[in-house]
Amino acid sequence: MPTPTPGEEHLREECLRRFTSLVESVGVKRFSSALGLSTRQVNRILAGAQPNPVERVIKSLQSADAESGDRVVDFICQEMGGHFVRHEALEPAAVNAVKECAEAIAAISDGQVSELDVQEIREAISALSGLIISLSRARGDDSAATER
Repeated sequence: MPTPTPGEEHLREECLRRFTSLVESVGVKRFSSALGLSTRQVNRILAGAQPNPVERVIKSLQSADAESGDRVVDFICQEMGGHFVRHEALEPAAVNAVKECAEAIAAISDGQVSELDVQEIREAISALSGLIISLSRARGDDSAATER
C-alpha cells in the first residue's frame, strides 16, 4: 500500500475527527445501533482498523464528475433539511445563477409545478446563494457566507 501524501493524511485525520464527533454526540452504543453495526465495528472504525465512512463518502464524491457529486451532496443536504451551494469564482457564479434562474422560470411558466420543476427551483436558489457568497467574498465580507 503506498504511503499517503500529506494532503491524504490530513483528510484521513479530519474525517476521523468528524466521525468521532458523530459517535460521541450520542455514544457508541446508540450510534452503532442506529447504523445496524456492532459497537465493536464502530470502535474498530474509531481505531482506524476499519474504513471510515466519512472518508469513503468524500473519496467517492471526489472520484465522480463534479455534477454527479454535487447531486449526491445536495441529496444529503436535503435529507438534513438544507441544500448544497457550490462556491464558484464570481463570473462563473453569475453566469450559472442567470442560467439556473432562467431554467426555473421556464419550468414553472406553464402554471404547474412538477417534481422536476421543484428541482429546477432548488438549483436556481442554490446558484443565487452561491452568487451572493461569491459577491460577499469578493468584497471581503464573509458575513453573508455564514448566515443561513
